[in-house]
Amino acid sequence: MANQKNNDASLEITFPKLSHFWMDSGLLGLYKIAKEENPSEMKVEMYLTDEGLTFKGSEDNLTALFNKSYESLLDQYYNKSTEKQRQKNEGFYYDSKEDKFVRFPKVKSMGIAGLIFNKAPRMTVKQVKYDVIELTEAGKKITKKVLPPEYSHLQDRLEVFLSESGLKISANNFLIDGPNAIQPQVEIKVKKGKEKGKCFICGGPSHSLTEIGGTVYPMITGSSGVLSFNSNGGRPEKVCWKCDFLGKFVPVNGFYVYNNESYNIYFPYSSSLVKMSEVYDDFQAINIVDDPNLLKNFENRLGGYFQRPFEQLFTFLYSLYWTVLSKKTTDNGDHELDFEKLFDVVISKAPLEFYTINTTALGDTQMGKMIWPFNDSVYLFRLYDKIEKNNISIKEVMAGLIDYDQTKNDNKTMMRNTVCERVLKKSSIVELIEQHAYHINKSKKQYIKPIHDFVIEYEKILKEGNDKVDQAIIDTAVSLGKTIGFSVASAGRKGKGDLFRLRKTRKPEDFLNEINRIQIKYGALVTADLYGKGQEFENNFLEFKQFCMIAALNTFNAKSQN
Repeated sequence: MANQKNNDASLEITFPKLSHFWMDSGLLGLYKIAKEENPSEMKVEMYLTDEGLTFKGSEDNLTALFNKSYESLLDQYYNKSTEKQRQKNEGFYYDSKEDKFVRFPKVKSMGIAGLIFNKAPRMTVKQVKYDVIELTEAGKKITKKVLPPEYSHLQDRLEVFLSESGLKISANNFLIDGPNAIQPQVEIKVKKGKEKGKCFICGGPSHSLTEIGGTVYPMITGSSGVLSFNSNGGRPEKVCWKCDFLGKFVPVNGFYVYNNESYNIYFPYSSSLVKMSEVYDDFQAINIVDDPNLLKNFENRLGGYFQRPFEQLFTFLYSLYWTVLSKKTTDNGDHELDFEKLFDVVISKAPLEFYTINTTALGDTQMGKMIWPFNDSVYLFRLYDKIEKNNISIKEVMAGLIDYDQTKNDNKTMMRNTVCERVLKKSSIVELIEQHAYHINKSKKQYIKPIHDFVIEYEKILKEGNDKVDQAIIDTAVSLGKTIGFSVASAGRKGKGDLFRLRKTRKPEDFLNEINRIQIKYGALVTADLYGKGQEFENNFLEFKQFCMIAALNTFNAKSQN
C-alpha cells in the first residue's frame, strides 16, 4: 500500500487514496488527527494531495507521531462516557506516583467507533487480582474482595476511599496507574522489512500482515466471509498494517444517529481528498461533541421521532443545509440558500456525495442492511430553499407526517419514511399525502395545512420544464377542492362524510356525478374550468382527484374550525 524510501535515515510513507469511501474516510481521519498533534514539532513532514497522504521523518519520529495520533483517536472517539456515566464516575485506580486513589467514569464506544470495535474496556497500565476471603457478619457468611499481600498496606485506605465515595468493588482486578479503556490493537511498523505477501484491500506488498476483520471494515465478518475483487489480493485474506491502521480512523469523517438498535451513518465523500478535507472543516458546524447519551453526533433541526433510514437521511441533509449552506437574510432569523457556498462545498473541484449506511442489531453486533451513495444533494438543498421561501416550514411538514394512531412507536413514522424516500429519489408523493391526510382525519380533525402546502409546491417543482398542462391540472384540482371543502364544512360530520364519499369514486364519470350532487346539495359553485379540461382531466384523473381531495380536506378543517 505504501511507497517507502530510506534516504539518510529518513523514511517516506505514502498512504494512497483507494477510491473506497470507508478507507478514504480513514485516510482523512488520520490526517485530521495527526494534524492536531503538530507533526512539525515532532520533526515529521506531512502533506495531503488528491493522490494520498505522505509522511516524512525518521523511523522513531514517525512511530511516535502515529502512536500519539492513535492515542488521541481513542480518547476522542472510542473511550466515550454518557452524561450518566460521568456523573457516577464509578471506576477507580491507584496512582502509585501520587500515592492516591483516582476515580474515572466508565467508557463505551458508540457510533461508528462502536461499529468498528465494541468490546469491553481493559487495563491500560497494570492490574492485580483481588483476593477473596470469607467473613461472618450478623451470623451470615459473606465473601469480600481484598487487596493481595503485596498491596495489603493500602487496604485500610481503600476501605476509607470506598466509604467516602460510595463506590463498590465491582471488578475482579485492582487497577494500578491507569483506568480501563477501549483499545483495539494495531501494529505500527514503519520500517520496511521482508515482504510477506499482498494486502487484501489495497493489493500492495507488505512486510507486516494481519488477518482481516470487522475492525478494518465492519461489513466484513472475517477471513472466511469475504471475497476480494483485487487481483493482487491473495489467500488467506490478510491486510497490511497501514490498511488496518486506517480502518480505526474512519469515525473522524462520519456522522451517525442511533435508535431502535439501529445505526444510520453518513460519510461525505469525493474523488478529491483535498475536497474532502475542506468539506470536513465546514461540516464540523453541525457536529455535537458530547451528546448526553452518545446517540448521535450531529444536530437535528427537524424535531423528534426520526427513526428510519430515509427520514434520518432527510433530516441530516437538512441540518447541513440550514447550518452550513444557508445564510441569514433578516434579523428575524430568516435564511436562504447561499449559492456561492453550495458551489464551493458540493460542486467545486469534484462533486460531493454522501455514503449512507443503515445497520440493525444481530445479537451483540450490528449487521449492515443498506449501503448506498446519495449524489443528488444539490437538488435537495435547492428544494429545501424553494419550499421555505414559500413560507412552508419543513419542520412542520415532518411533524404532520407522524401517524400517532399507530400503537407501536416504530410504526408511527413509516409513512414519513416512505415520503422522504420518494422526495430523495425525485418521485411523486401526492398519492401518499392524500392517503395519510384522510387516515389521520378519519375519526378526528387533524391539522394538515403544512403537508397540503408542501405536496402542492413539491409536485409543481417536479413538473418544472414539463408541459404546462400538468401544472394547470394541479391548479384546477386544488381550486375545485377548496370550493368543495368550503361548501360542505358547514354541514359538519355530514359534510365530512360527503368528502369521504367523493374520495371513494374510482372513475372520472363517477367523480363528476358526485361533484354535481354536492353542487345541488350545498350550492357549491364549481368553475367551468373543470369541465373545460376534458381529455386532460381524464388522462390525469387519479392525480387530479388526489390533489382535489387534499385541498378539500384542508379547507374543510380550516372552515369548520372557524
